[in-house]
Amino acid sequence: MKTAFLFPGQGAQTLGMGKDLYEENEVYKKVFDSIDDVLEISLKAACFEGENMEKSEYIQPAIYAHSVALFAVLEKSADIYAGLSLGEYSALAVTGMLDIQKGAKLVNKRGAIMDNAVKSGVGGMLSVLGLVIEEVENTLGDSPDIWAANHLSEKQIVIAGEKTALEEIQPKFEEAGAKTVFLAVSGPFHTPMLKRASEIFKDLLKKADIEKPKAIIYSNYTGLPYEKKSDIVSMLANQMCSRVRWHDTMEKLISEGVNEFVEIGPSMVLSKMLKRRLKGEDISISSVRDLKSLNKYLEKQKEK
Repeated sequence: MKTAFLFPGQGAQTLGMGKDLYEENEVYKKVFDSIDDVLEISLKAACFEGENMEKSEYIQPAIYAHSVALFAVLEKSADIYAGLSLGEYSALAVTGMLDIQKGAKLVNKRGAIMDNAVKSGVGGMLSVLGLVIEEVENTLGDSPDIWAANHLSEKQIVIAGEKTALEEIQPKFEEAGAKTVFLAVSGPFHTPMLKRASEIFKDLLKKADIEKPKAIIYSNYTGLPYEKKSDIVSMLANQMCSRVRWHDTMEKLISEGVNEFVEIGPSMVLSKMLKRRLKGEDISISSVRDLKSLNKYLEKQKEK
């Protein structure tokens, strides 16, 4: 069986995430505490009580800590790893390409940089459901202020850019048959509006001592696996201001014969998309997010 571990990004956070695991599992608690100890913010307050979880500088390390600690509990490796946006850092950490504690500091800073990249209220992100990427791009036309930011699945795409431009073009997408909804985010992530922010973040990435690829890990920037250490910093920096090619990655994994997908993180965002894509096919899709789902997954592994 060919297995892929998937790690969700910002937006997957849930109130109280990890609290049951922290209280019941020593491995989870040890890894979580090792991350919490190096940050100037309280991850326990963020994850368990929802404190400051409207800010990316809290959300990103909170999801990262939960995902990395959960992975440690599984005591299992995969053939392939991939993470959506922020989740890419979880994938780098669990495979040893990025030190876990340095990674926590990095995503904490990443969240703050992304939140402050564009003045509040200027930018936004709009989810477009029901159209393929070509239809989305045709509807966007030559708009200089909006871009396709997240290509999540065949007909689930997020566009982002200037808030006023998004509000003006929203009716056109609905006339084309799409369902649209504005996302509760602080800015137009994964667009050229964050180009300057990505350059600032690149300087931090250079100091993070990221190792050469030790496993097959897919890049959001290219939709393909990392190959050379020299490319990683620039690709991670570009990820912040470029389209996330998650759909391309999933299609590649399916074509390469992956027959077990395991989402490791606080919700079921990625596994739900895969279940819609692979409905009726004999492929295992699991979500490990809390104590109950962890125990279910571990029991399932024993039966194999």
